[in-house]
Amino acid sequence: MARLPLVKLLLGVASILSYANSANSKPTPVVLWHGMGDSCCNPDSMGQVKQTLEEELPGVYVHSIMIGNSDDDDRKASYFDQVNRQVQEVCEQLKSHSNLKDGFNAIGFSQGGQFLRAYVERCNDPPMHNLVTFGSQHGGVSEWPGCRDRNDLSCSLARSLLLRGAYLSWVQSRVVQAQYYKDAKNYETYLEKNIFLPDINNEREYKNATYATNLKSLKKFVMIMFEDDDMVVPKQSAWFGYWNEEGVVIPLRDQPLYKEDWLGLKEMDKAEKLVFETIPGRHMQIELAYLRDEIIPKYLGGKRQLVFQVDPAWN
Repeated sequence: MARLPLVKLLLGVASILSYANSANSKPTPVVLWHGMGDSCCNPDSMGQVKQTLEEELPGVYVHSIMIGNSDDDDRKASYFDQVNRQVQEVCEQLKSHSNLKDGFNAIGFSQGGQFLRAYVERCNDPPMHNLVTFGSQHGGVSEWPGCRDRNDLSCSLARSLLLRGAYLSWVQSRVVQAQYYKDAKNYETYLEKNIFLPDINNEREYKNATYATNLKSLKKFVMIMFEDDDMVVPKQSAWFGYWNEEGVVIPLRDQPLYKEDWLGLKEMDKAEKLVFETIPGRHMQIELAYLRDEIIPKYLGGKRQLVFQVDPAWN
């Protein structure tokens, strides 16, 4: 009994030292993937996110994904390209960064969310720890996203091609948004013709076990839906929700994707790895304060408080 105070003291010191080492170590790197019509280095969007992360996580390495060789190439590639090719490029891009070799957390904005999920499923080297997605189209879209800027010729051209036929091979191979379009009334055609989404959702007859294994390795998969989202239809796609043939949105937990656990989401849910959040606003209306107060501290290793409690049985 006389040794208990010494034991408590040693454990207390160990706890404090452990916390100090953790607090003094470099924050886990963060990878960003922007949405449609945006670019890696837009000072009004990804630039602000990067700056906020650097302010809240001193010393953090932030990598904002760029497709192509310039900011303009990257923005155009958000409309015109093959997503499968982009994901492979990102697999190679992230593996080449020595700062990411021990793993990273990631935030995907709109379509960047399902693209980052594809990275996890197909590559995950270096490994992703936590994935946060904002207004992503995990379940697909049934309508074409609108063009907020009428002078955006790339957006207008992509939209006109989509309206001609999303499942035409030359549209599928060129228009990014066609590659996550899902016609619930023509599901078999979607499975046959869509070159991206049915694969990463393991919807076809062949189920890729590696996809589920890799996705289940995430510590947290955070899916955020915008309350007034009128660009992603249905907005519940942010949580894998989608229409049935009668036009009713079916939640993830009521779909075969979950019940038969095609991607490991059911197992993740039971392990409390899935997080479903709703925030006010329209598509991509994100307050930086929300990042500071909710996302960074909870999922990106933000400011922590030291909590030290001695087992009351030792008192």
